[in-house]
Amino acid sequence: MSDITQCNSVPKVSLSLNKTQFGLVTFAFLGNLVFIPSIYTHIMHGTWGGRSVMTQLPDFLVPLLGLSVHSHTLITWHAAAALSLATAMYAQFVLARRKMRWERALAVHRVLGPIILCTLLPAFLIVSLLLSLFAIHTPFNHVMFTVLPVMIIYAIVRAVVGLRSDDKILHADSVFLAFMLLESAPIFRMAMFVVMVLGGPVLAPNGEPVDEGALLRTIIVLTLLTIGYWSAGRLRRNLLPLALIGSVLALSLTMLPWSLVGAPYY
Repeated sequence: MSDITQCNSVPKVSLSLNKTQFGLVTFAFLGNLVFIPSIYTHIMHGTWGGRSVMTQLPDFLVPLLGLSVHSHTLITWHAAAALSLATAMYAQFVLARRKMRWERALAVHRVLGPIILCTLLPAFLIVSLLLSLFAIHTPFNHVMFTVLPVMIIYAIVRAVVGLRSDDKILHADSVFLAFMLLESAPIFRMAMFVVMVLGGPVLAPNGEPVDEGALLRTIIVLTLLTIGYWSAGRLRRNLLPLALIGSVLALSLTMLPWSLVGAPYY
């Protein structure tokens, strides 16, 4: 009886996503399973990429503030930070589900939020920006990989504003945006798997991912975000972040050298 009272005491405004949005974040989170072969290969052989030599990312020294770090080390840090953050954020979505909403679940939700904001998120953003700014050199990949952590920062600031202004819908939609951008990595991997199955190249001759991967990933993520917001009847309210990402993609396609089967320099 006390549980019913506690559930009824929670505000009626939903703290969670609708069914379609929750389905999308679950699909994106489960997409991390595609990294199991890569993680196994890294543990067994110390490389990142596929099992074939043609799909393995090159390992080179990356200069960082007077230090030199192997690119594979940066990828390892990035993978660990991204998976930890994704797991914590998905747990937040589960805890905020209407069926899960009792006092103890909400208490855990409130405690986990600051942990994400103060530790897991900064660790991911730092490593992600270091990787995209210093380990990626071709223009199109450089911009399209850097825009992801930048837009995640935007989404988190937007989520905090929603929380402080007691706008739970803005908070939920902003965290949905941040999570889908975070999970663009498994979406990228799935897109490249399809490209490989169809006989297309995965890596350019210079060892970087072909620009087709970043292009497909961005289009797919924008499509999933649009479906999520449209299903909740809040597409117009969330047009700005979609327009920002779409504008970066359009400008990159217009002003930067790119190729579906390569990753050209200027």
